[in-house]
This record gives sequence, structure tokens and C-alpha cells, in this order.
Amino acid sequence: MLRTLMLGACATLCSTAALAQLPDPLERALSVSLNDPVAQRVDLMVGGNDGRITVRIEEDADGESHYTLLSPSEEGLNESEREIWEDMFSDDDEDEESAEDDEDDGFGGEGFDPEELRRIIGSEATLLREEDGLLIYGFAPQAFPDDEDEPDGATRRMLDAMLGEVSVNTQTGHVQGFQLQLQESVKPNFAARIEGFSFVQNYVFDEVVNGPRLESLRFSMAGSAAFQSFDESMAIDILDIEWAAPSAGGAVVEAAESH
Repeated sequence: MLRTLMLGACATLCSTAALAQLPDPLERALSVSLNDPVAQRVDLMVGGNDGRITVRIEEDADGESHYTLLSPSEEGLNESEREIWEDMFSDDDEDEESAEDDEDDGFGGEGFDPEELRRIIGSEATLLREEDGLLIYGFAPQAFPDDEDEPDGATRRMLDAMLGEVSVNTQTGHVQGFQLQLQESVKPNFAARIEGFSFVQNYVFDEVVNGPRLESLRFSMAGSAAFQSFDESMAIDILDIEWAAPSAGGAVVEAAESH
């Protein structure tokens, strides 16, 4: 009888732990029901320390993406900017099979993925502060963005050296942004040392989405590998979006321009 009661108590405790939720405002922000519009046109600025370009990406009825360089002119591109511009086409060629799989989702990069963010945060977050209408929570990152594999040893060492923050807008109740920041130098393997790492995504409330959509992304990493130092950075800003109408023949809905 005692054994039965003990097993029942253990099962109850395990069940409670498994169902443990994040703080209520964050849990609600990650549980929001969003519309799923398709971006017909995206204007974005992308680049790094050595230059940035502004590009328009348009998707036709067959799901093919078409790129237009808005600035600078192609003749005015420096070496770094030209590499970014040409990489857009080479990435499309290399990822053609993957792009076909994602065709129904439009561009995809402008979307907010609450399940991925939940996977990055894990099951625990603590309110650090409230400022400028934002609730800012801290967490120990459990995964990197766009990495669905179980962290290996090198990845786990990187994650263990980081702190994460996620902010919730108190007015809209939606996620405003999140970031991962390296807190100390780390050696993910014997041949490399990472001295700095930062990943920041900011979102803007979009009425068409009825929730957040990506506004900007900042990424930087510095360190050394195979006795060579490196310092890389990338910034992406979504300047404007046109959403395709939900039904054929309808008007295109233009989202408010974000800066």
C-alpha cells in the first residue's frame, strides 16, 4: 500500500514538472494564435561591417522568387556587397530542393515561430526587469535558432556560456524580441576559441499577422580558428512587406513600413 502511494506521488510530481509553464505573460505570448499570411513582396536591407545592400524579393504565382537590387546600383557595389548580392542567387540554386518544400510558406524569413523560440528558451525563464513597456525575462539557452538537432558537445559548451533574454510587450502581449549573448570566452573544440557571440531578433506587431513579425536581425561572432582570427557580423532589416491576399484575385494588403 505504501509503495503504491509513493509511486502515485512520484507520478504526480513528474506530471506536474512536465506541465510546468513559463511565467504567465511569456507563456501567453508563446501560445498566441497567429494568422499565416504569405509575403508577396519583401524589401530588406542586408549586410555587414563592409557594406549593406537594399533588395526587393518578389514571389510569383509559381512560387519563384525574383530579386531586384534597389541600392546601391550594381556598378556601385563594393566587393563585400557584390558577394552578398551574388550569394542570394547561389543560395537559391543550392537550396532549390529545400525551397520547393517551403514553397507554400512564402519567403518564411519574416515569420515569427513561437515553437522554435520555446525550444530555445526551454522550460524556465525569470523576470529580470520591466522597462519601456517591456517585460524582460532571462533564460539559459537550450538551442540555437534554426538548429533542430540535439546539441552535441561543442554546441552544448557554447550554450552553457551564454545567457538569453526575451521581451514581451505589455501593451500588445506579444514577443518584442529575444537575444543570445556570450558571457565568457569558450573553446567549442580544440582548434577554435569564440571570444564574442551575439544573436538578436526584434519583432514588430503586424495587424495582418495579428501578432509579431520579424523586423530586424543582428548577428556577430569573433574569435579564432586554426590560428586565424575572425570577426564576422550580419544585419538584416525588413523595411516593407506586401502580403498576398488570402484568396485569388483579392487586393494585396500592404503592411505598415517599419524602420
